[in-house]
Amino acid sequence: MLTLLLTAMVPALIGMAGCDRAAAQVQANLTQRAADVGGGTASALRARIAPPHDETVAAYRQSGAVNASAHQLTDREWTLVERAIADLPPLHRDVLERRLARLSFIDAPSSAGTALTRAYDGPDGGPLFDITLRADVLDKSLSEFLTEKESMLFTDDGSGYSVRLSAGRAPALTYLLLHEATHVVDRTLGVSTDVRPFSALWVDYRDLAAPYATGPMGVTTYRRGRPIPLAESPELYKALGASPFVSLYATASAGEDLAELAAWSHLGRLHIPLTVEVRDATGRAIVTVEPLRSPAVQARFAVADAVLARAAAKPSQTP
Repeated sequence: MLTLLLTAMVPALIGMAGCDRAAAQVQANLTQRAADVGGGTASALRARIAPPHDETVAAYRQSGAVNASAHQLTDREWTLVERAIADLPPLHRDVLERRLARLSFIDAPSSAGTALTRAYDGPDGGPLFDITLRADVLDKSLSEFLTEKESMLFTDDGSGYSVRLSAGRAPALTYLLLHEATHVVDRTLGVSTDVRPFSALWVDYRDLAAPYATGPMGVTTYRRGRPIPLAESPELYKALGASPFVSLYATASAGEDLAELAAWSHLGRLHIPLTVEVRDATGRAIVTVEPLRSPAVQARFAVADAVLARAAAKPSQTP
């Protein structure tokens, strides 16, 4: 079976303790393994970097990038990629070492999607994955990337409002590889589809539960809605700040919710901040949201980390 997932880089919680003893022990084991063989894992993943599959190139062209083509990494870009691989958490590197067939970069700046994960059956019956990223992200900061992505939610209505996301000096690639790697971990372990750790927030994989389904966060373009006027951005981000979601993109699906939680939980441990500011026509900040400081988000970080560790510990998982 072949599956292509193009990522358009367009409050009750489950009754579970955060990192319990079993989950903590699994994480400790993975950390020790990374310390022992981390260099070997990084080298193994570096060896998976190759031109994108023809079907991947075709998918990008169908999304609007008619001149999409394979990107050849420069020496400087190799360094950036190796650093992003090294920044992955132990569980992600472990799963990628077993299940990543190819990591590719593509020149497709006009594509509607930033990343594409291609899944197919491996010779052992387990899933294999190709991750392909748009090469232009190699030159972007995470702040620039997130601000550009979030701008797709709005139309310029002449109000003078603006939205900016800030993630310090972090590169976009660190976040993107971590986010896409979480999708590989999720689909390998069946977390968001089988375990469904946040069922209180999701009716099913795609549909948000009340009250978020009908509130401001439930009608954005991430939820297949239309762009809204910038004048409505203050209420949208106030709603985000009052919610347990780490980002608006996390509301796209249960899988994106888990990917955003895992990514930002780890980025926080790397001391990468996240701040959203809405400014008025005079440049005055009228709404400021810091999702990583939210107690509700932090509680979900602990649950997500524990769920992933428990899923990885199950002996029935595909080797």
